[in-house]
Order: sequence, then C-alpha cells, then structure tokens
Amino acid sequence: MKIPRFIRTLSAPALLFAIVGLWTGPRAVAGTVKGTVHLPDVARATRLNQGYWRLENGNVPVRPSSGRSGTVVVLDGISGIHAPPPKTVTVEIAGLDAQPRVVVVGPGSVVEFKNIGKITHELSTPADSSMMPIERLNPGTFRHQKFGAPGGYLVRCSEYPHLTISVIVVDSPYYALVDDRGGFQMPSGVPDGKATLKVWSMGRWVHEEPIDTTGKQDLTVRVEAARNAKEPDAKDVDSKESDSSNSEAKDPETKGSTE
Repeated sequence: MKIPRFIRTLSAPALLFAIVGLWTGPRAVAGTVKGTVHLPDVARATRLNQGYWRLENGNVPVRPSSGRSGTVVVLDGISGIHAPPPKTVTVEIAGLDAQPRVVVVGPGSVVEFKNIGKITHELSTPADSSMMPIERLNPGTFRHQKFGAPGGYLVRCSEYPHLTISVIVVDSPYYALVDDRGGFQMPSGVPDGKATLKVWSMGRWVHEEPIDTTGKQDLTVRVEAARNAKEPDAKDVDSKESDSSNSEAKDPETKGSTE
C-alpha cells in the first residue's frame, strides 16, 4: 500500500494530533436512568376502576389481572434525538378486559382494536370525539385508529366505562413501563443534560418534574394524590402541538372482520 507523501513527512506526534483533531468523539451519554415511582394508594390498582359487576355465565371469560399498574415514565425535552418510527400495534379485547391496556408508540402509529370476545363494545376518545368517534365494535371485528401528535390518549368503552386503553404517543425513545413494585429503567444511552420526567397513570398525566440525566443515581418519583380529582380526560395532548398536528390522527380509520 502506498502511503501519501504528506503523511510520510509528518512526525509521530504531529500525526497523532492530526488524527485526534479529526475525531470529535461521541456525544456524552449518562448511565442508565432508573428509579422508583411511588403512587397514591388509589392509583395502585391494576385497573382505572375495578369494574361494576362480575360475570361468570360462560359467555364472558374472566381473565386474571396482569398485575401491571399501567404506569408509564417518559423523558421529554431531550434535544438531538429522534422519535420512535411509526408502527401498528394490536390491542385484543376479550370480555371486559383489554390486552395490553397501555400502548406506547411513535407519532403516526396505528392501533388495531380487535374484539376477540363475545361482547359488543363502543370505543371512542370522549374528550375529542372528532378524532375517534364512538363506534360499535362487534365480536370478531376490528378497528384501526391512527395517532399523530405526541401526548396521552384515553380510549374508553361507553357501554363498560371501566374498560379503557391508554395510548401514549412519544417523540422520545426514552420511556419505560413501571413494574409491579414501582420500578422503572430507561433504555441505555440517555444523553447527558436536562430533561423533563413525566408520569402517566390512571389514564392521565399525574406527575412532571425537571431532572438532570447526568450521573447514575436512582431517582425517586413521588406522585401526590390529586385533590378533587375527576374522571380523567380521554385525551391529553402536549400543549406544544398545534391543532393542525392532530389532523394526521384524524385520518379515516379502517374496520373489518377478524375472520
């Protein structure tokens, strides 16, 4: 291999300096961001409500609880990162339960609501009925809904109000579901710097605080019980998004049969 003439004329220290000068190095990243979320007693149940009745007549299968609290921690406001790519996620509804109850996706993703049970449901986002209007979902059918703007959306069945699905649209890849003990751990590679930690639980944003991701200390997040709390809104979109951003989420939906 022929070495360029100008490199042969450089001394070893000068050559090393030239190489280092060309390499700026990777962006500084923090250790894994993890911690524990302490929720009020009222928010520790695995459902928004525990239901209104119990059916065991053979037509409605009674499913065991998943044990997951439905709480999500999101890191927002981090510069220089990209939102997760859009994808399609399926939520299966059987009886009076939905799995999964919480979906975290990137902007432009589609959620398929599939009724695999024997009960008819009527799903919508009541706070913004123009986005996902109420519509009957018969057994064996499905419905597709696109979610555009980042934020939190609560999809609810009007016939069985305790049946809810939280759809969290994030523009950051750094989010985590809280486990049964309240613990969470973000994906590795969180950039050093300032960020906003947000907690979604009980169908709403319940906590927000600024944090510094530099360092590796565990975080303790204490969520205060809301005073005079009312039923959570069906949609809680980040205020930074304009109304036009949601036009993407109002695209015509797809519906059909699962057979």
